[in-house]
Amino acid sequence: MTKRRITVVVLALIGAVLGAAIGAVLGASSSRYVAMANVAFLPAPELSSEEASSFWEVLTRGQITRTAAIIYDDPRWLSEAAADAGVPRDDLTLAASALPDTTMLSVTVTAGSPDAAETALNTVLVTATPEVSSLAAPFFVKVLWPTENSSWAEPAPSRTQLAAAGALGGLLLGAGVGWFLQRRRPTAEMPGRHAGMPGRHSDGPHADAISGRPADEISGRPADEGPAASPSGDGHPAGAVRDS
Repeated sequence: MTKRRITVVVLALIGAVLGAAIGAVLGASSSRYVAMANVAFLPAPELSSEEASSFWEVLTRGQITRTAAIIYDDPRWLSEAAADAGVPRDDLTLAASALPDTTMLSVTVTAGSPDAAETALNTVLVTATPEVSSLAAPFFVKVLWPTENSSWAEPAPSRTQLAAAGALGGLLLGAGVGWFLQRRRPTAEMPGRHAGMPGRHSDGPHADAISGRPADEISGRPADEGPAASPSGDGHPAGAVRDS
């Protein structure tokens, strides 16, 4: 294995370890618990069967339950709920929604512990229901109080899953960083191949011009002399064609 590959592998392993550690820490601090209660809307119990039928017809339209859900979902109930649960207000999440095709709605409170979620839900129901009952009159509001220890853990990725995802992400990130660094290193360290190499000249026809020296000076002849005489001594320039 070359040095480049070893560097990439080492950085990838470091990234995987760090990613797994971060995922495990996030998984340990992400547990949330939900407490829920249902609220039913009914015709007043003193009505006769004939009178109640018209009230049921109004209830089945869903307008009463949707309006009541908006009141239960108001964040103003969270301040007192957080005080009773002994947690910061921002630690609580409140939600309320009408159940389709019914005359009921659900109210949920999410918190960092089961006890806090249940206590906060009870406080919301106690403080908000009188206002809902006043608005829903003449309908009857019946709270289906949750039983003790009825809260459950909110579905979320487990600590192992987050650690595995973090390890995979760190592995890919570390390998990418290592590959990038190895790609940059040769470019930064390679000088020009022909820079500083003495005695290397161009071989083309313009070599003398590139060197900056006159061709006559390089050939050893004065610039004003004519063509060199033929070595044969016949007075003809070298390379000239003689008459027969």
